[in-house]
Amino acid sequence: MDVVHQSRRERQAVTVLELHYAPRGTTITVSPASEVKEGESVTVSCLSDGAPVGWMVLRRLSEDQDVKLQSHNGSSTSFTLSSALLADSALYQCEAFNEHGSQRASTHITVKAPPRNTTVLVYPSTEVQEGQNVTVCCRSVSFPPPVCGFEKTGQWHRALLPGWELPAGEPYAQR
Repeated sequence: MDVVHQSRRERQAVTVLELHYAPRGTTITVSPASEVKEGESVTVSCLSDGAPVGWMVLRRLSEDQDVKLQSHNGSSTSFTLSSALLADSALYQCEAFNEHGSQRASTHITVKAPPRNTTVLVYPSTEVQEGQNVTVCCRSVSFPPPVCGFEKTGQWHRALLPGWELPAGEPYAQR
């Protein structure tokens, strides 16, 4: 009897599977902190996971405008304010998107500054008759807004801007 040896042949096929999905896990971080003093440096960073990798857009959204700060092909981007100003206080938003969708993340940055350009206004004028009502207004540029105070018969009164009234006939001194 003849024995025939057959070699066993195996075939293998390799298929690459690509998984596509919309951005997810989108984050926005602020360094060193989301509350900074005017003149300090602050960096806003965005990160997201999506396949295929798409675009990342960083915006500053304030009451009167929407400003695109950075637009980058990829899954991350960052933007540095080298000397923060009061006007940089706003909502910052990252949007990651690709052909399958988008995702947003946002945070607020607050820039604080000491009072400056302070003015005091007295109405109806700085010369009044006894018994006449007087309105005194303090105005200043700062954040948080300054607190003005007046001494009235030995007591300290505080009021937030823009103005307040003292009762007629009572002495006052600006502090």
